Amino acid sequence: MADLNVASDVALCRACGLVHKLSSLLQAAKLEEGVDLACPPAGAWYRDSGFEAVIGATHRSVATVMGLLAFSLFWNGIVSVFVFFAFNSTLHLLDLPRPAWFPSPKMNGGDMGWGMTVFLWLFLTPFIVIGLAMLGGFVSALSGRTEMRIQDGQGVLYTGIGALGWRRRFNAQSVNEVRIDDRRWRDSDGDTRRTKQIVVEMVNGKAIRFGSMLRDDRMKFVAAAARKALQPWICHSVSSSQEEKFRGG
Repeated sequence: MADLNVASDVALCRACGLVHKLSSLLQAAKLEEGVDLACPPAGAWYRDSGFEAVIGATHRSVATVMGLLAFSLFWNGIVSVFVFFAFNSTLHLLDLPRPAWFPSPKMNGGDMGWGMTVFLWLFLTPFIVIGLAMLGGFVSALSGRTEMRIQDGQGVLYTGIGALGWRRRFNAQSVNEVRIDDRRWRDSDGDTRRTKQIVVEMVNGKAIRFGSMLRDDRMKFVAAAARKALQPWICHSVSSSQEEKFRGG
């Protein structure tokens, strides 16, 4: 206990003679608890060749796939009716040929004009975007993945489906901490909301957040493996004032 100061959030390591942030050490211990990097959960992987470390997991989830499929079909089925109506009206106003089975767009007994057609497209846009987002989530839950590669002090984080995805590069030597943020709150309607994701915090205060599509066991494994791979550069250093206060005490 002489090596700890909970109030100042510092701990002394007598082996290296350095003062570290106690909260970071406790977070690391909790993150690694129950995780065996040699036995990843189904759908996750960790490979370290000595030259490159590769950590990742699939987004695949049967429950998520079935839920998103059902809701996407329901949502997009309704929206498609109005999209068909707006598309038909647009073709009609542009005097473009339409299939014979296309009904003539009518409103209040007459043809629908440009004003109403444009308004309908603008009104439908957010609903179309939501429908496409649900379809994207469905495909991601079916075959998406999150993967981190670390080599020569440089990291690349990939999230996507096959070759189509988003890559973020970062300097592994600037990593300050790796943790899982599990935040719960209530929205304006009083409903409980939850955000759970992996956070790679940099020394400049910026953070890379990812992994929200991962199942809980895969998320914990990826976070623990990422911390293991980034361990040579992670710094638990404290401010000079904190160290001086601890050593002086």
